[in-house]
Amino acid sequence: MFPNTIIFIDAGHGGLNRAGEYTTAPSKMFRHARGTFHQGSTFFEGVWNRALTNQVMRKLDRLGITYMPLHHDYLDNSLQHRVDMANWYGKKFQRSLVISTHANAFTNHTARGFEIYTSPGTTESDKVASIHWNNVNSLRSLYAKGTSITMRTTPSGSEHDNEANFYILRKTNMPAILVEHLFFDNYEDAMLLMDDNIIDLFAEAQVRTIIEYFTA
Repeated sequence: MFPNTIIFIDAGHGGLNRAGEYTTAPSKMFRHARGTFHQGSTFFEGVWNRALTNQVMRKLDRLGITYMPLHHDYLDNSLQHRVDMANWYGKKFQRSLVISTHANAFTNHTARGFEIYTSPGTTESDKVASIHWNNVNSLRSLYAKGTSITMRTTPSGSEHDNEANFYILRKTNMPAILVEHLFFDNYEDAMLLMDDNIIDLFAEAQVRTIIEYFTA
């Protein structure tokens, strides 16, 4: 669909290996007091990240858009490995983009909402972030439960993207956004994340953002 263009798809952290063991940091999981998630009441961020990226890749396949996953099926590849892959393969294409998928957590488990991060300063990534925030915001009204999604902006409320020195944003040689899809340690947000319709909402938003960015 887009010649000389590649999308780098990244599912943050590790997943469950063949023995059912979580391969990433304990901070990337949360045991809820109620509800059913990935292993009983436990929510594994890395597992959810892969559920979303798998849906994104299925949509890209149907559209014939070239992409490459930066993550392993379940291992927690280093950030350096992911960045090196994007930068090396990205040189073979005229245009490229990184979307890194995550879900958030906060110390008191009360925070909620969707937010996007870009590297500090004014860059092309800011344009991608704005497109993506708008796509999620418009699509959420199409889903009954999607109306419960809180859209988080910068503290001043003036920008759609927060700035951070995350490695994958700072070290990649192409526009890159890191997306925090709600707070998995908050029960209400976690229940939304387990809804297939919400996963499809977020996946559809990523695909629309890719198309809109490269056709603008």
